[in-house]
Amino acid sequence: MEHNLILAGVGGQGILTIARAISIAALRRGMHLKQAEVHGMAQRGGAVQSHLRIADQPIHSDLIPVGQADLILAVEPLEALRYVQYLKEGGVIVASSNAYVNIENYPPIEPLLDRIARFPRHALVHADRLARAAGSARTANAVMLGAVSPFLAFDPLELESALAEMFAQKGEAVVTANRRAFRFGRNAVSAYCDALRRGGSPREARHWIDSLSPEHLAAEGDLDATGFEGAYVGGGLSAAELHAVERVLDGVHEQGRERLFEHEVYQLVEVVGAISPPRHIFVPRGDQLSAQDHARFPGEQIVLKIVSPDVVHKTDANGIVFLKNELAEVNRAIARLVERHEPSAHVNGVLVAEFVERIQPGFGNELFVGIRTTREFGPVIAAGLGGIDTEYLASKMLPGLAVAKAAAQEVDAEEFFALFQKTAAYDILAGRARGRRRMVPDGELLRCFDAFIAIARRFCVDRGEEHAALVELEVNPFAFRRQHMLPLDGRGLLGQAARGASGRPLDKVRALLEPKSVAVLGVSKSAMNFGRIILNNVKKCDPRRPLWVIKEGEKEIDGVPCCPNVRAAPQEIDLLVIAAAGEQLPAIAGEVVESGRVRSAILIPGGVGEKEGTGDLMARVRDAIQAGRGREDGGPVFIGPNSMGIQSRPGGYDTFFIPQAKLDPRWGAPAKRVALISQSGAFLVSRLSNLERLDPAFAISIGNQIDVTVSDLVEVVGARDDVDVLGVYVEGFNDLDGLAFLRAVKQVAAAGRIVVFYKAGRTEEGRSAAAGHTASVAGDYDVCQAAVANAGALVVETFKEFEQLIELATAMHNKEVGGLRVGAVSNAGFEAVAMADRIIDSRYRLQMAPLAAESGARLRAVLARHKLDRLVDAKNPLDLTPMAQDAAFEDAVQVMIDAPEVDAVVVSVVPVTPALLTSEAELTRAESIAQRLPRLFQAARKPVITVIDSGGMYDAMAGHIRAAGVPVFRSCDQAIRSLGRYLWHRSPARPEAPARPARPPRAEEEQAEA
Repeated sequence: MEHNLILAGVGGQGILTIARAISIAALRRGMHLKQAEVHGMAQRGGAVQSHLRIADQPIHSDLIPVGQADLILAVEPLEALRYVQYLKEGGVIVASSNAYVNIENYPPIEPLLDRIARFPRHALVHADRLARAAGSARTANAVMLGAVSPFLAFDPLELESALAEMFAQKGEAVVTANRRAFRFGRNAVSAYCDALRRGGSPREARHWIDSLSPEHLAAEGDLDATGFEGAYVGGGLSAAELHAVERVLDGVHEQGRERLFEHEVYQLVEVVGAISPPRHIFVPRGDQLSAQDHARFPGEQIVLKIVSPDVVHKTDANGIVFLKNELAEVNRAIARLVERHEPSAHVNGVLVAEFVERIQPGFGNELFVGIRTTREFGPVIAAGLGGIDTEYLASKMLPGLAVAKAAAQEVDAEEFFALFQKTAAYDILAGRARGRRRMVPDGELLRCFDAFIAIARRFCVDRGEEHAALVELEVNPFAFRRQHMLPLDGRGLLGQAARGASGRPLDKVRALLEPKSVAVLGVSKSAMNFGRIILNNVKKCDPRRPLWVIKEGEKEIDGVPCCPNVRAAPQEIDLLVIAAAGEQLPAIAGEVVESGRVRSAILIPGGVGEKEGTGDLMARVRDAIQAGRGREDGGPVFIGPNSMGIQSRPGGYDTFFIPQAKLDPRWGAPAKRVALISQSGAFLVSRLSNLERLDPAFAISIGNQIDVTVSDLVEVVGARDDVDVLGVYVEGFNDLDGLAFLRAVKQVAAAGRIVVFYKAGRTEEGRSAAAGHTASVAGDYDVCQAAVANAGALVVETFKEFEQLIELATAMHNKEVGGLRVGAVSNAGFEAVAMADRIIDSRYRLQMAPLAAESGARLRAVLARHKLDRLVDAKNPLDLTPMAQDAAFEDAVQVMIDAPEVDAVVVSVVPVTPALLTSEAELTRAESIAQRLPRLFQAARKPVITVIDSGGMYDAMAGHIRAAGVPVFRSCDQAIRSLGRYLWHRSPARPEAPARPARPPRAEEEQAEA
């Protein structure tokens, strides 16, 4: 018997420890042994290998001849391929998948592992992960010994015993940890090989092994692949890629740096995205480029770039040099470049890079892709033209046309690519612009986006106290060579990412909307303060519901019994409204939490957390709330402070402190299936005043979101079966609550409900000169608008548009939207033209429906019957002229409603004509247009809207029609704009995104195919 083993890795990985354990087992059997070792520099990760020869007869050489190795054991995957020429036919490779990325040109991880997996007899395990799962990261070499054990002629107990002998002096705990790690490695390889025998691919098998629990891996006996289904789903980082990126980032962090160097950015995009950078080498400060390294660079020119954490924008700092590719001149230029920057910056060295000739010089021939972490939405991704082209386009073009941007946690690569296809950048790079030719295939873009999103999801997030987050990573620009992407400049930044607050008990938020008992704290006995107004509002809404005043020393106020404190309330309080002074809130919140008698509370006081000097109050209230989260029931939930409160028709209460003479709550009107959620109470009451007949089921003022957030309320209210439309006004999100909001909007939209969203706070904050390109073209407001729209909301730009779409969506929810074809009827020529002019916008595309023969004939008959046929052509849009009377309007609109080629109808009335009954005295006459239009609307299955384009004299007419449930607009261009956005949002006929491209093969796959 003879065994020839090559053990390979990099310095510090324990290669010699593994060799020693195998040697001990062999010597105990009395076998012959020869070993040759090559030691790399452990501190720099140099290569380490050991030739280990074991036989039952004398061995004459300690080196294994080429082609004679029975097994290669590699603790680092690239090292496995370094020695494959030694492997005999039918030999085995056992390798760890965790890469040690310590060279600039380290290859892409997954293609590297695929190359190992092409050997018929192989096994791949993630040694570091298995060691951590076993209980100690220091036992990775024991994992690898276990992994190779099924291929050795030893009983596993012999190898475990060798480990015990080696580590005996370190104590029983260390011996036990290494034995457990050995078992994890052996079981992982046994299960991996069985998964391959069952027909799984190597990637599927690795993915499955990585998902196994420590209990599973610790099982006695060899583990099989029971439970393996071969269903690997891509789109994220594999364990091997994850490990490689962690090594790069942790290495930067351990050096005390925040900024990644350019060649480190190259490493990330290459090992994850298989995007090869130009040839490059980092020359440390004080060193020179060697002749051997210089020979790697082709061409007549070469590029030098200063490497310094203090030099962010190298071009602006004169930190880039282009020169003739001659070794002596290059080394002189390296010295000059370092000397130039040493007085003002800490210089680490110089990056020597291949000169890349632009294929098509000029505007629009480069790509920029970046990710960054945001406080509200977590990681975001942006892509556009490279260089400064995108910044220019973004300043001149409508949102979404210059730069694609999205929340990385909420889109996959295909979805982001669909957004990018809508940009001018894609038109230029894909050769769709006149005079341009395609620079890069779609699949190459898709693979790039996939890599950036995968990195963002795992590393642009809070990674705990010990590991820094990747707060920014961008390549700007990518150039193109033979239609492959080539990163030319990259930047990355480490820092701290936002950490979201613990979740609120949403069952109590649901109870808040329909409380069975209410108490009010902060009611004055002698004055009509806010607390007393609220008390009387709540009492008037439902006089039978249990209601108390929390006030010491009083028996009753306005007929409502008083309790000295919340503990003294006769029963649990579902809702406590706190209208006390702001400085009292910390003590009140603490008492409320400690009592265990309150399920929810609304904090009315303003100024807390907004006025300078009130931050401490907010912190103390927040501490009290968090103390409640530690209770078994999660404690009470709080809305506010600075909340106007809630009007809840299903819950039968109103905490708004607005006198009814100034804002009629219309409690006699039934609730419509709409809810308004606003961070600003003033915005809320202004919309209720403007939309005086909206009568929402809920109007909720959330205030400063000290506890309950806008995402909580959208999730809870949006799940109710009595709400179809949500109008949301937001000024800012809590940490990561923007991301939670996106998910809530997606959930609500998927259920068929409509969210109309307005974001305040648009002014771009001043940014540091060191800020990245990603931040400059994808600011928080831009990302918010894009991400919320991608989640399925109707995002509006003006207050008027907010009101119009709320009214439209509420009235039309039960109407059928079959498409984007509009029929329009007016009695003014200018309106017919104006409506036709507005059917196409950057956010929608409507069509003035061509009338079918049958509809045209019916319309001509209507015109003849009303003696308008000599004045009017039967067409769409239809101008009835000022001669048309009320009946002519009704008959013409009925034709449009009945026409199957028309999906929605706009009826625009200029009421000043004497032919129509439109004065306030005429509105109640059965034959008036104000009576006819509601009848048409109620009978129609498709959307019908009305326009009254005249002054205050006709407010009564508009109000009369609106009171019947018909959406009324006061100008036809606004009507078409809002209807266009609504139909585009709901229409099944909206054009679909282009087909998804296939990913191109990775670089190694292309070479193998060649």
